Amino acid sequence: MKKNLSLLATLALAAALSPAASAQQDQPSQPGTTDSQTQSTPAPETSADTQTQKSFSGTVVKVEKQYVLKTDTATYQLDDQAKAKRFSGKQVTVSGTLDQSTSMIRVSDIQPAS
Repeated sequence: MKKNLSLLATLALAAALSPAASAQQDQPSQPGTTDSQTQSTPAPETSADTQTQKSFSGTVVKVEKQYVLKTDTATYQLDDQAKAKRFSGKQVTVSGTLDQSTSMIRVSDIQPAS
């Protein structure tokens, strides 16, 4: 009888602890992250902080209600439409950072070409 009681107590304890252990394994190691997020994956280099300021020369033109910079090799969207509008149809040098994934220049300055 004592042996059966001991076995029953052990089984009850194991049954009580197994859901807690299972739940602990299912939880991510950091709050708000999943296992795939905690793996070391390099972050994309698309933020303006990691990009350097560059100059782009071309003509500001209006394409479908939006001003863009047209160069000899590419057409770039401009994030500052108010500045771009003042130079519509003119040769300019645009200073800013290029988001290559969207071909958008984050404009810091536009000057007439010299």
